[in-house]
Amino acid sequence: MFEHGVNFSCQMCGDCCRGFDQGEVYLYKEDIIRLSQFLKLVGQDGLRKFAKKYLKVIENTFFWKEPGAERGKTFRFHTLAFAFTGDDEHCLFLVDNKCSIHEARPFQCRCFPFWKMMVSSRKNYIDYSKKCNGLSLLQGRHYSKREILDWSNKEFAMEKEYFLEMRRKNFDILKVFPFLTEDMIDK
Repeated sequence: MFEHGVNFSCQMCGDCCRGFDQGEVYLYKEDIIRLSQFLKLVGQDGLRKFAKKYLKVIENTFFWKEPGAERGKTFRFHTLAFAFTGDDEHCLFLVDNKCSIHEARPFQCRCFPFWKMMVSSRKNYIDYSKKCNGLSLLQGRHYSKREILDWSNKEFAMEKEYFLEMRRKNFDILKVFPFLTEDMIDK
């Protein structure tokens, strides 16, 4: 599908910043630290304020097969995502169809449209192409197959590292993100 690369240019429509019950924007430690610093919310108190205002705790899954094992297992655990607002479930940082934190945006936003789920599934890519003018127009910067795979592999590596850290901490998100509070998990 990406053998010869693909041309892509964001059309600045803001549609991917609106949830409409179609997905989440997952956040990892690096994203949270970068964003909180960008917003000048520093230290544990700053991280807690950031989390309470902009994040939500959600359920996630990850399929893991131990090296050498015959079978794998799907694990369910908590992770962090942006809290969306309004009828259109828009990102709190979407202002006049533009990302107000563009230079500090999460990795998931930066690597779109080269997510692992899109790169590994022609059906997913075609489905997203129907929703995203940037994908359907096939204009703009040319991304080589190597660049696309690099983005996709980096995304998967981040997901895997988060899963492994959660597993090491007995899937206790409060041990991974100590600035969270119990009431955030119970929502």
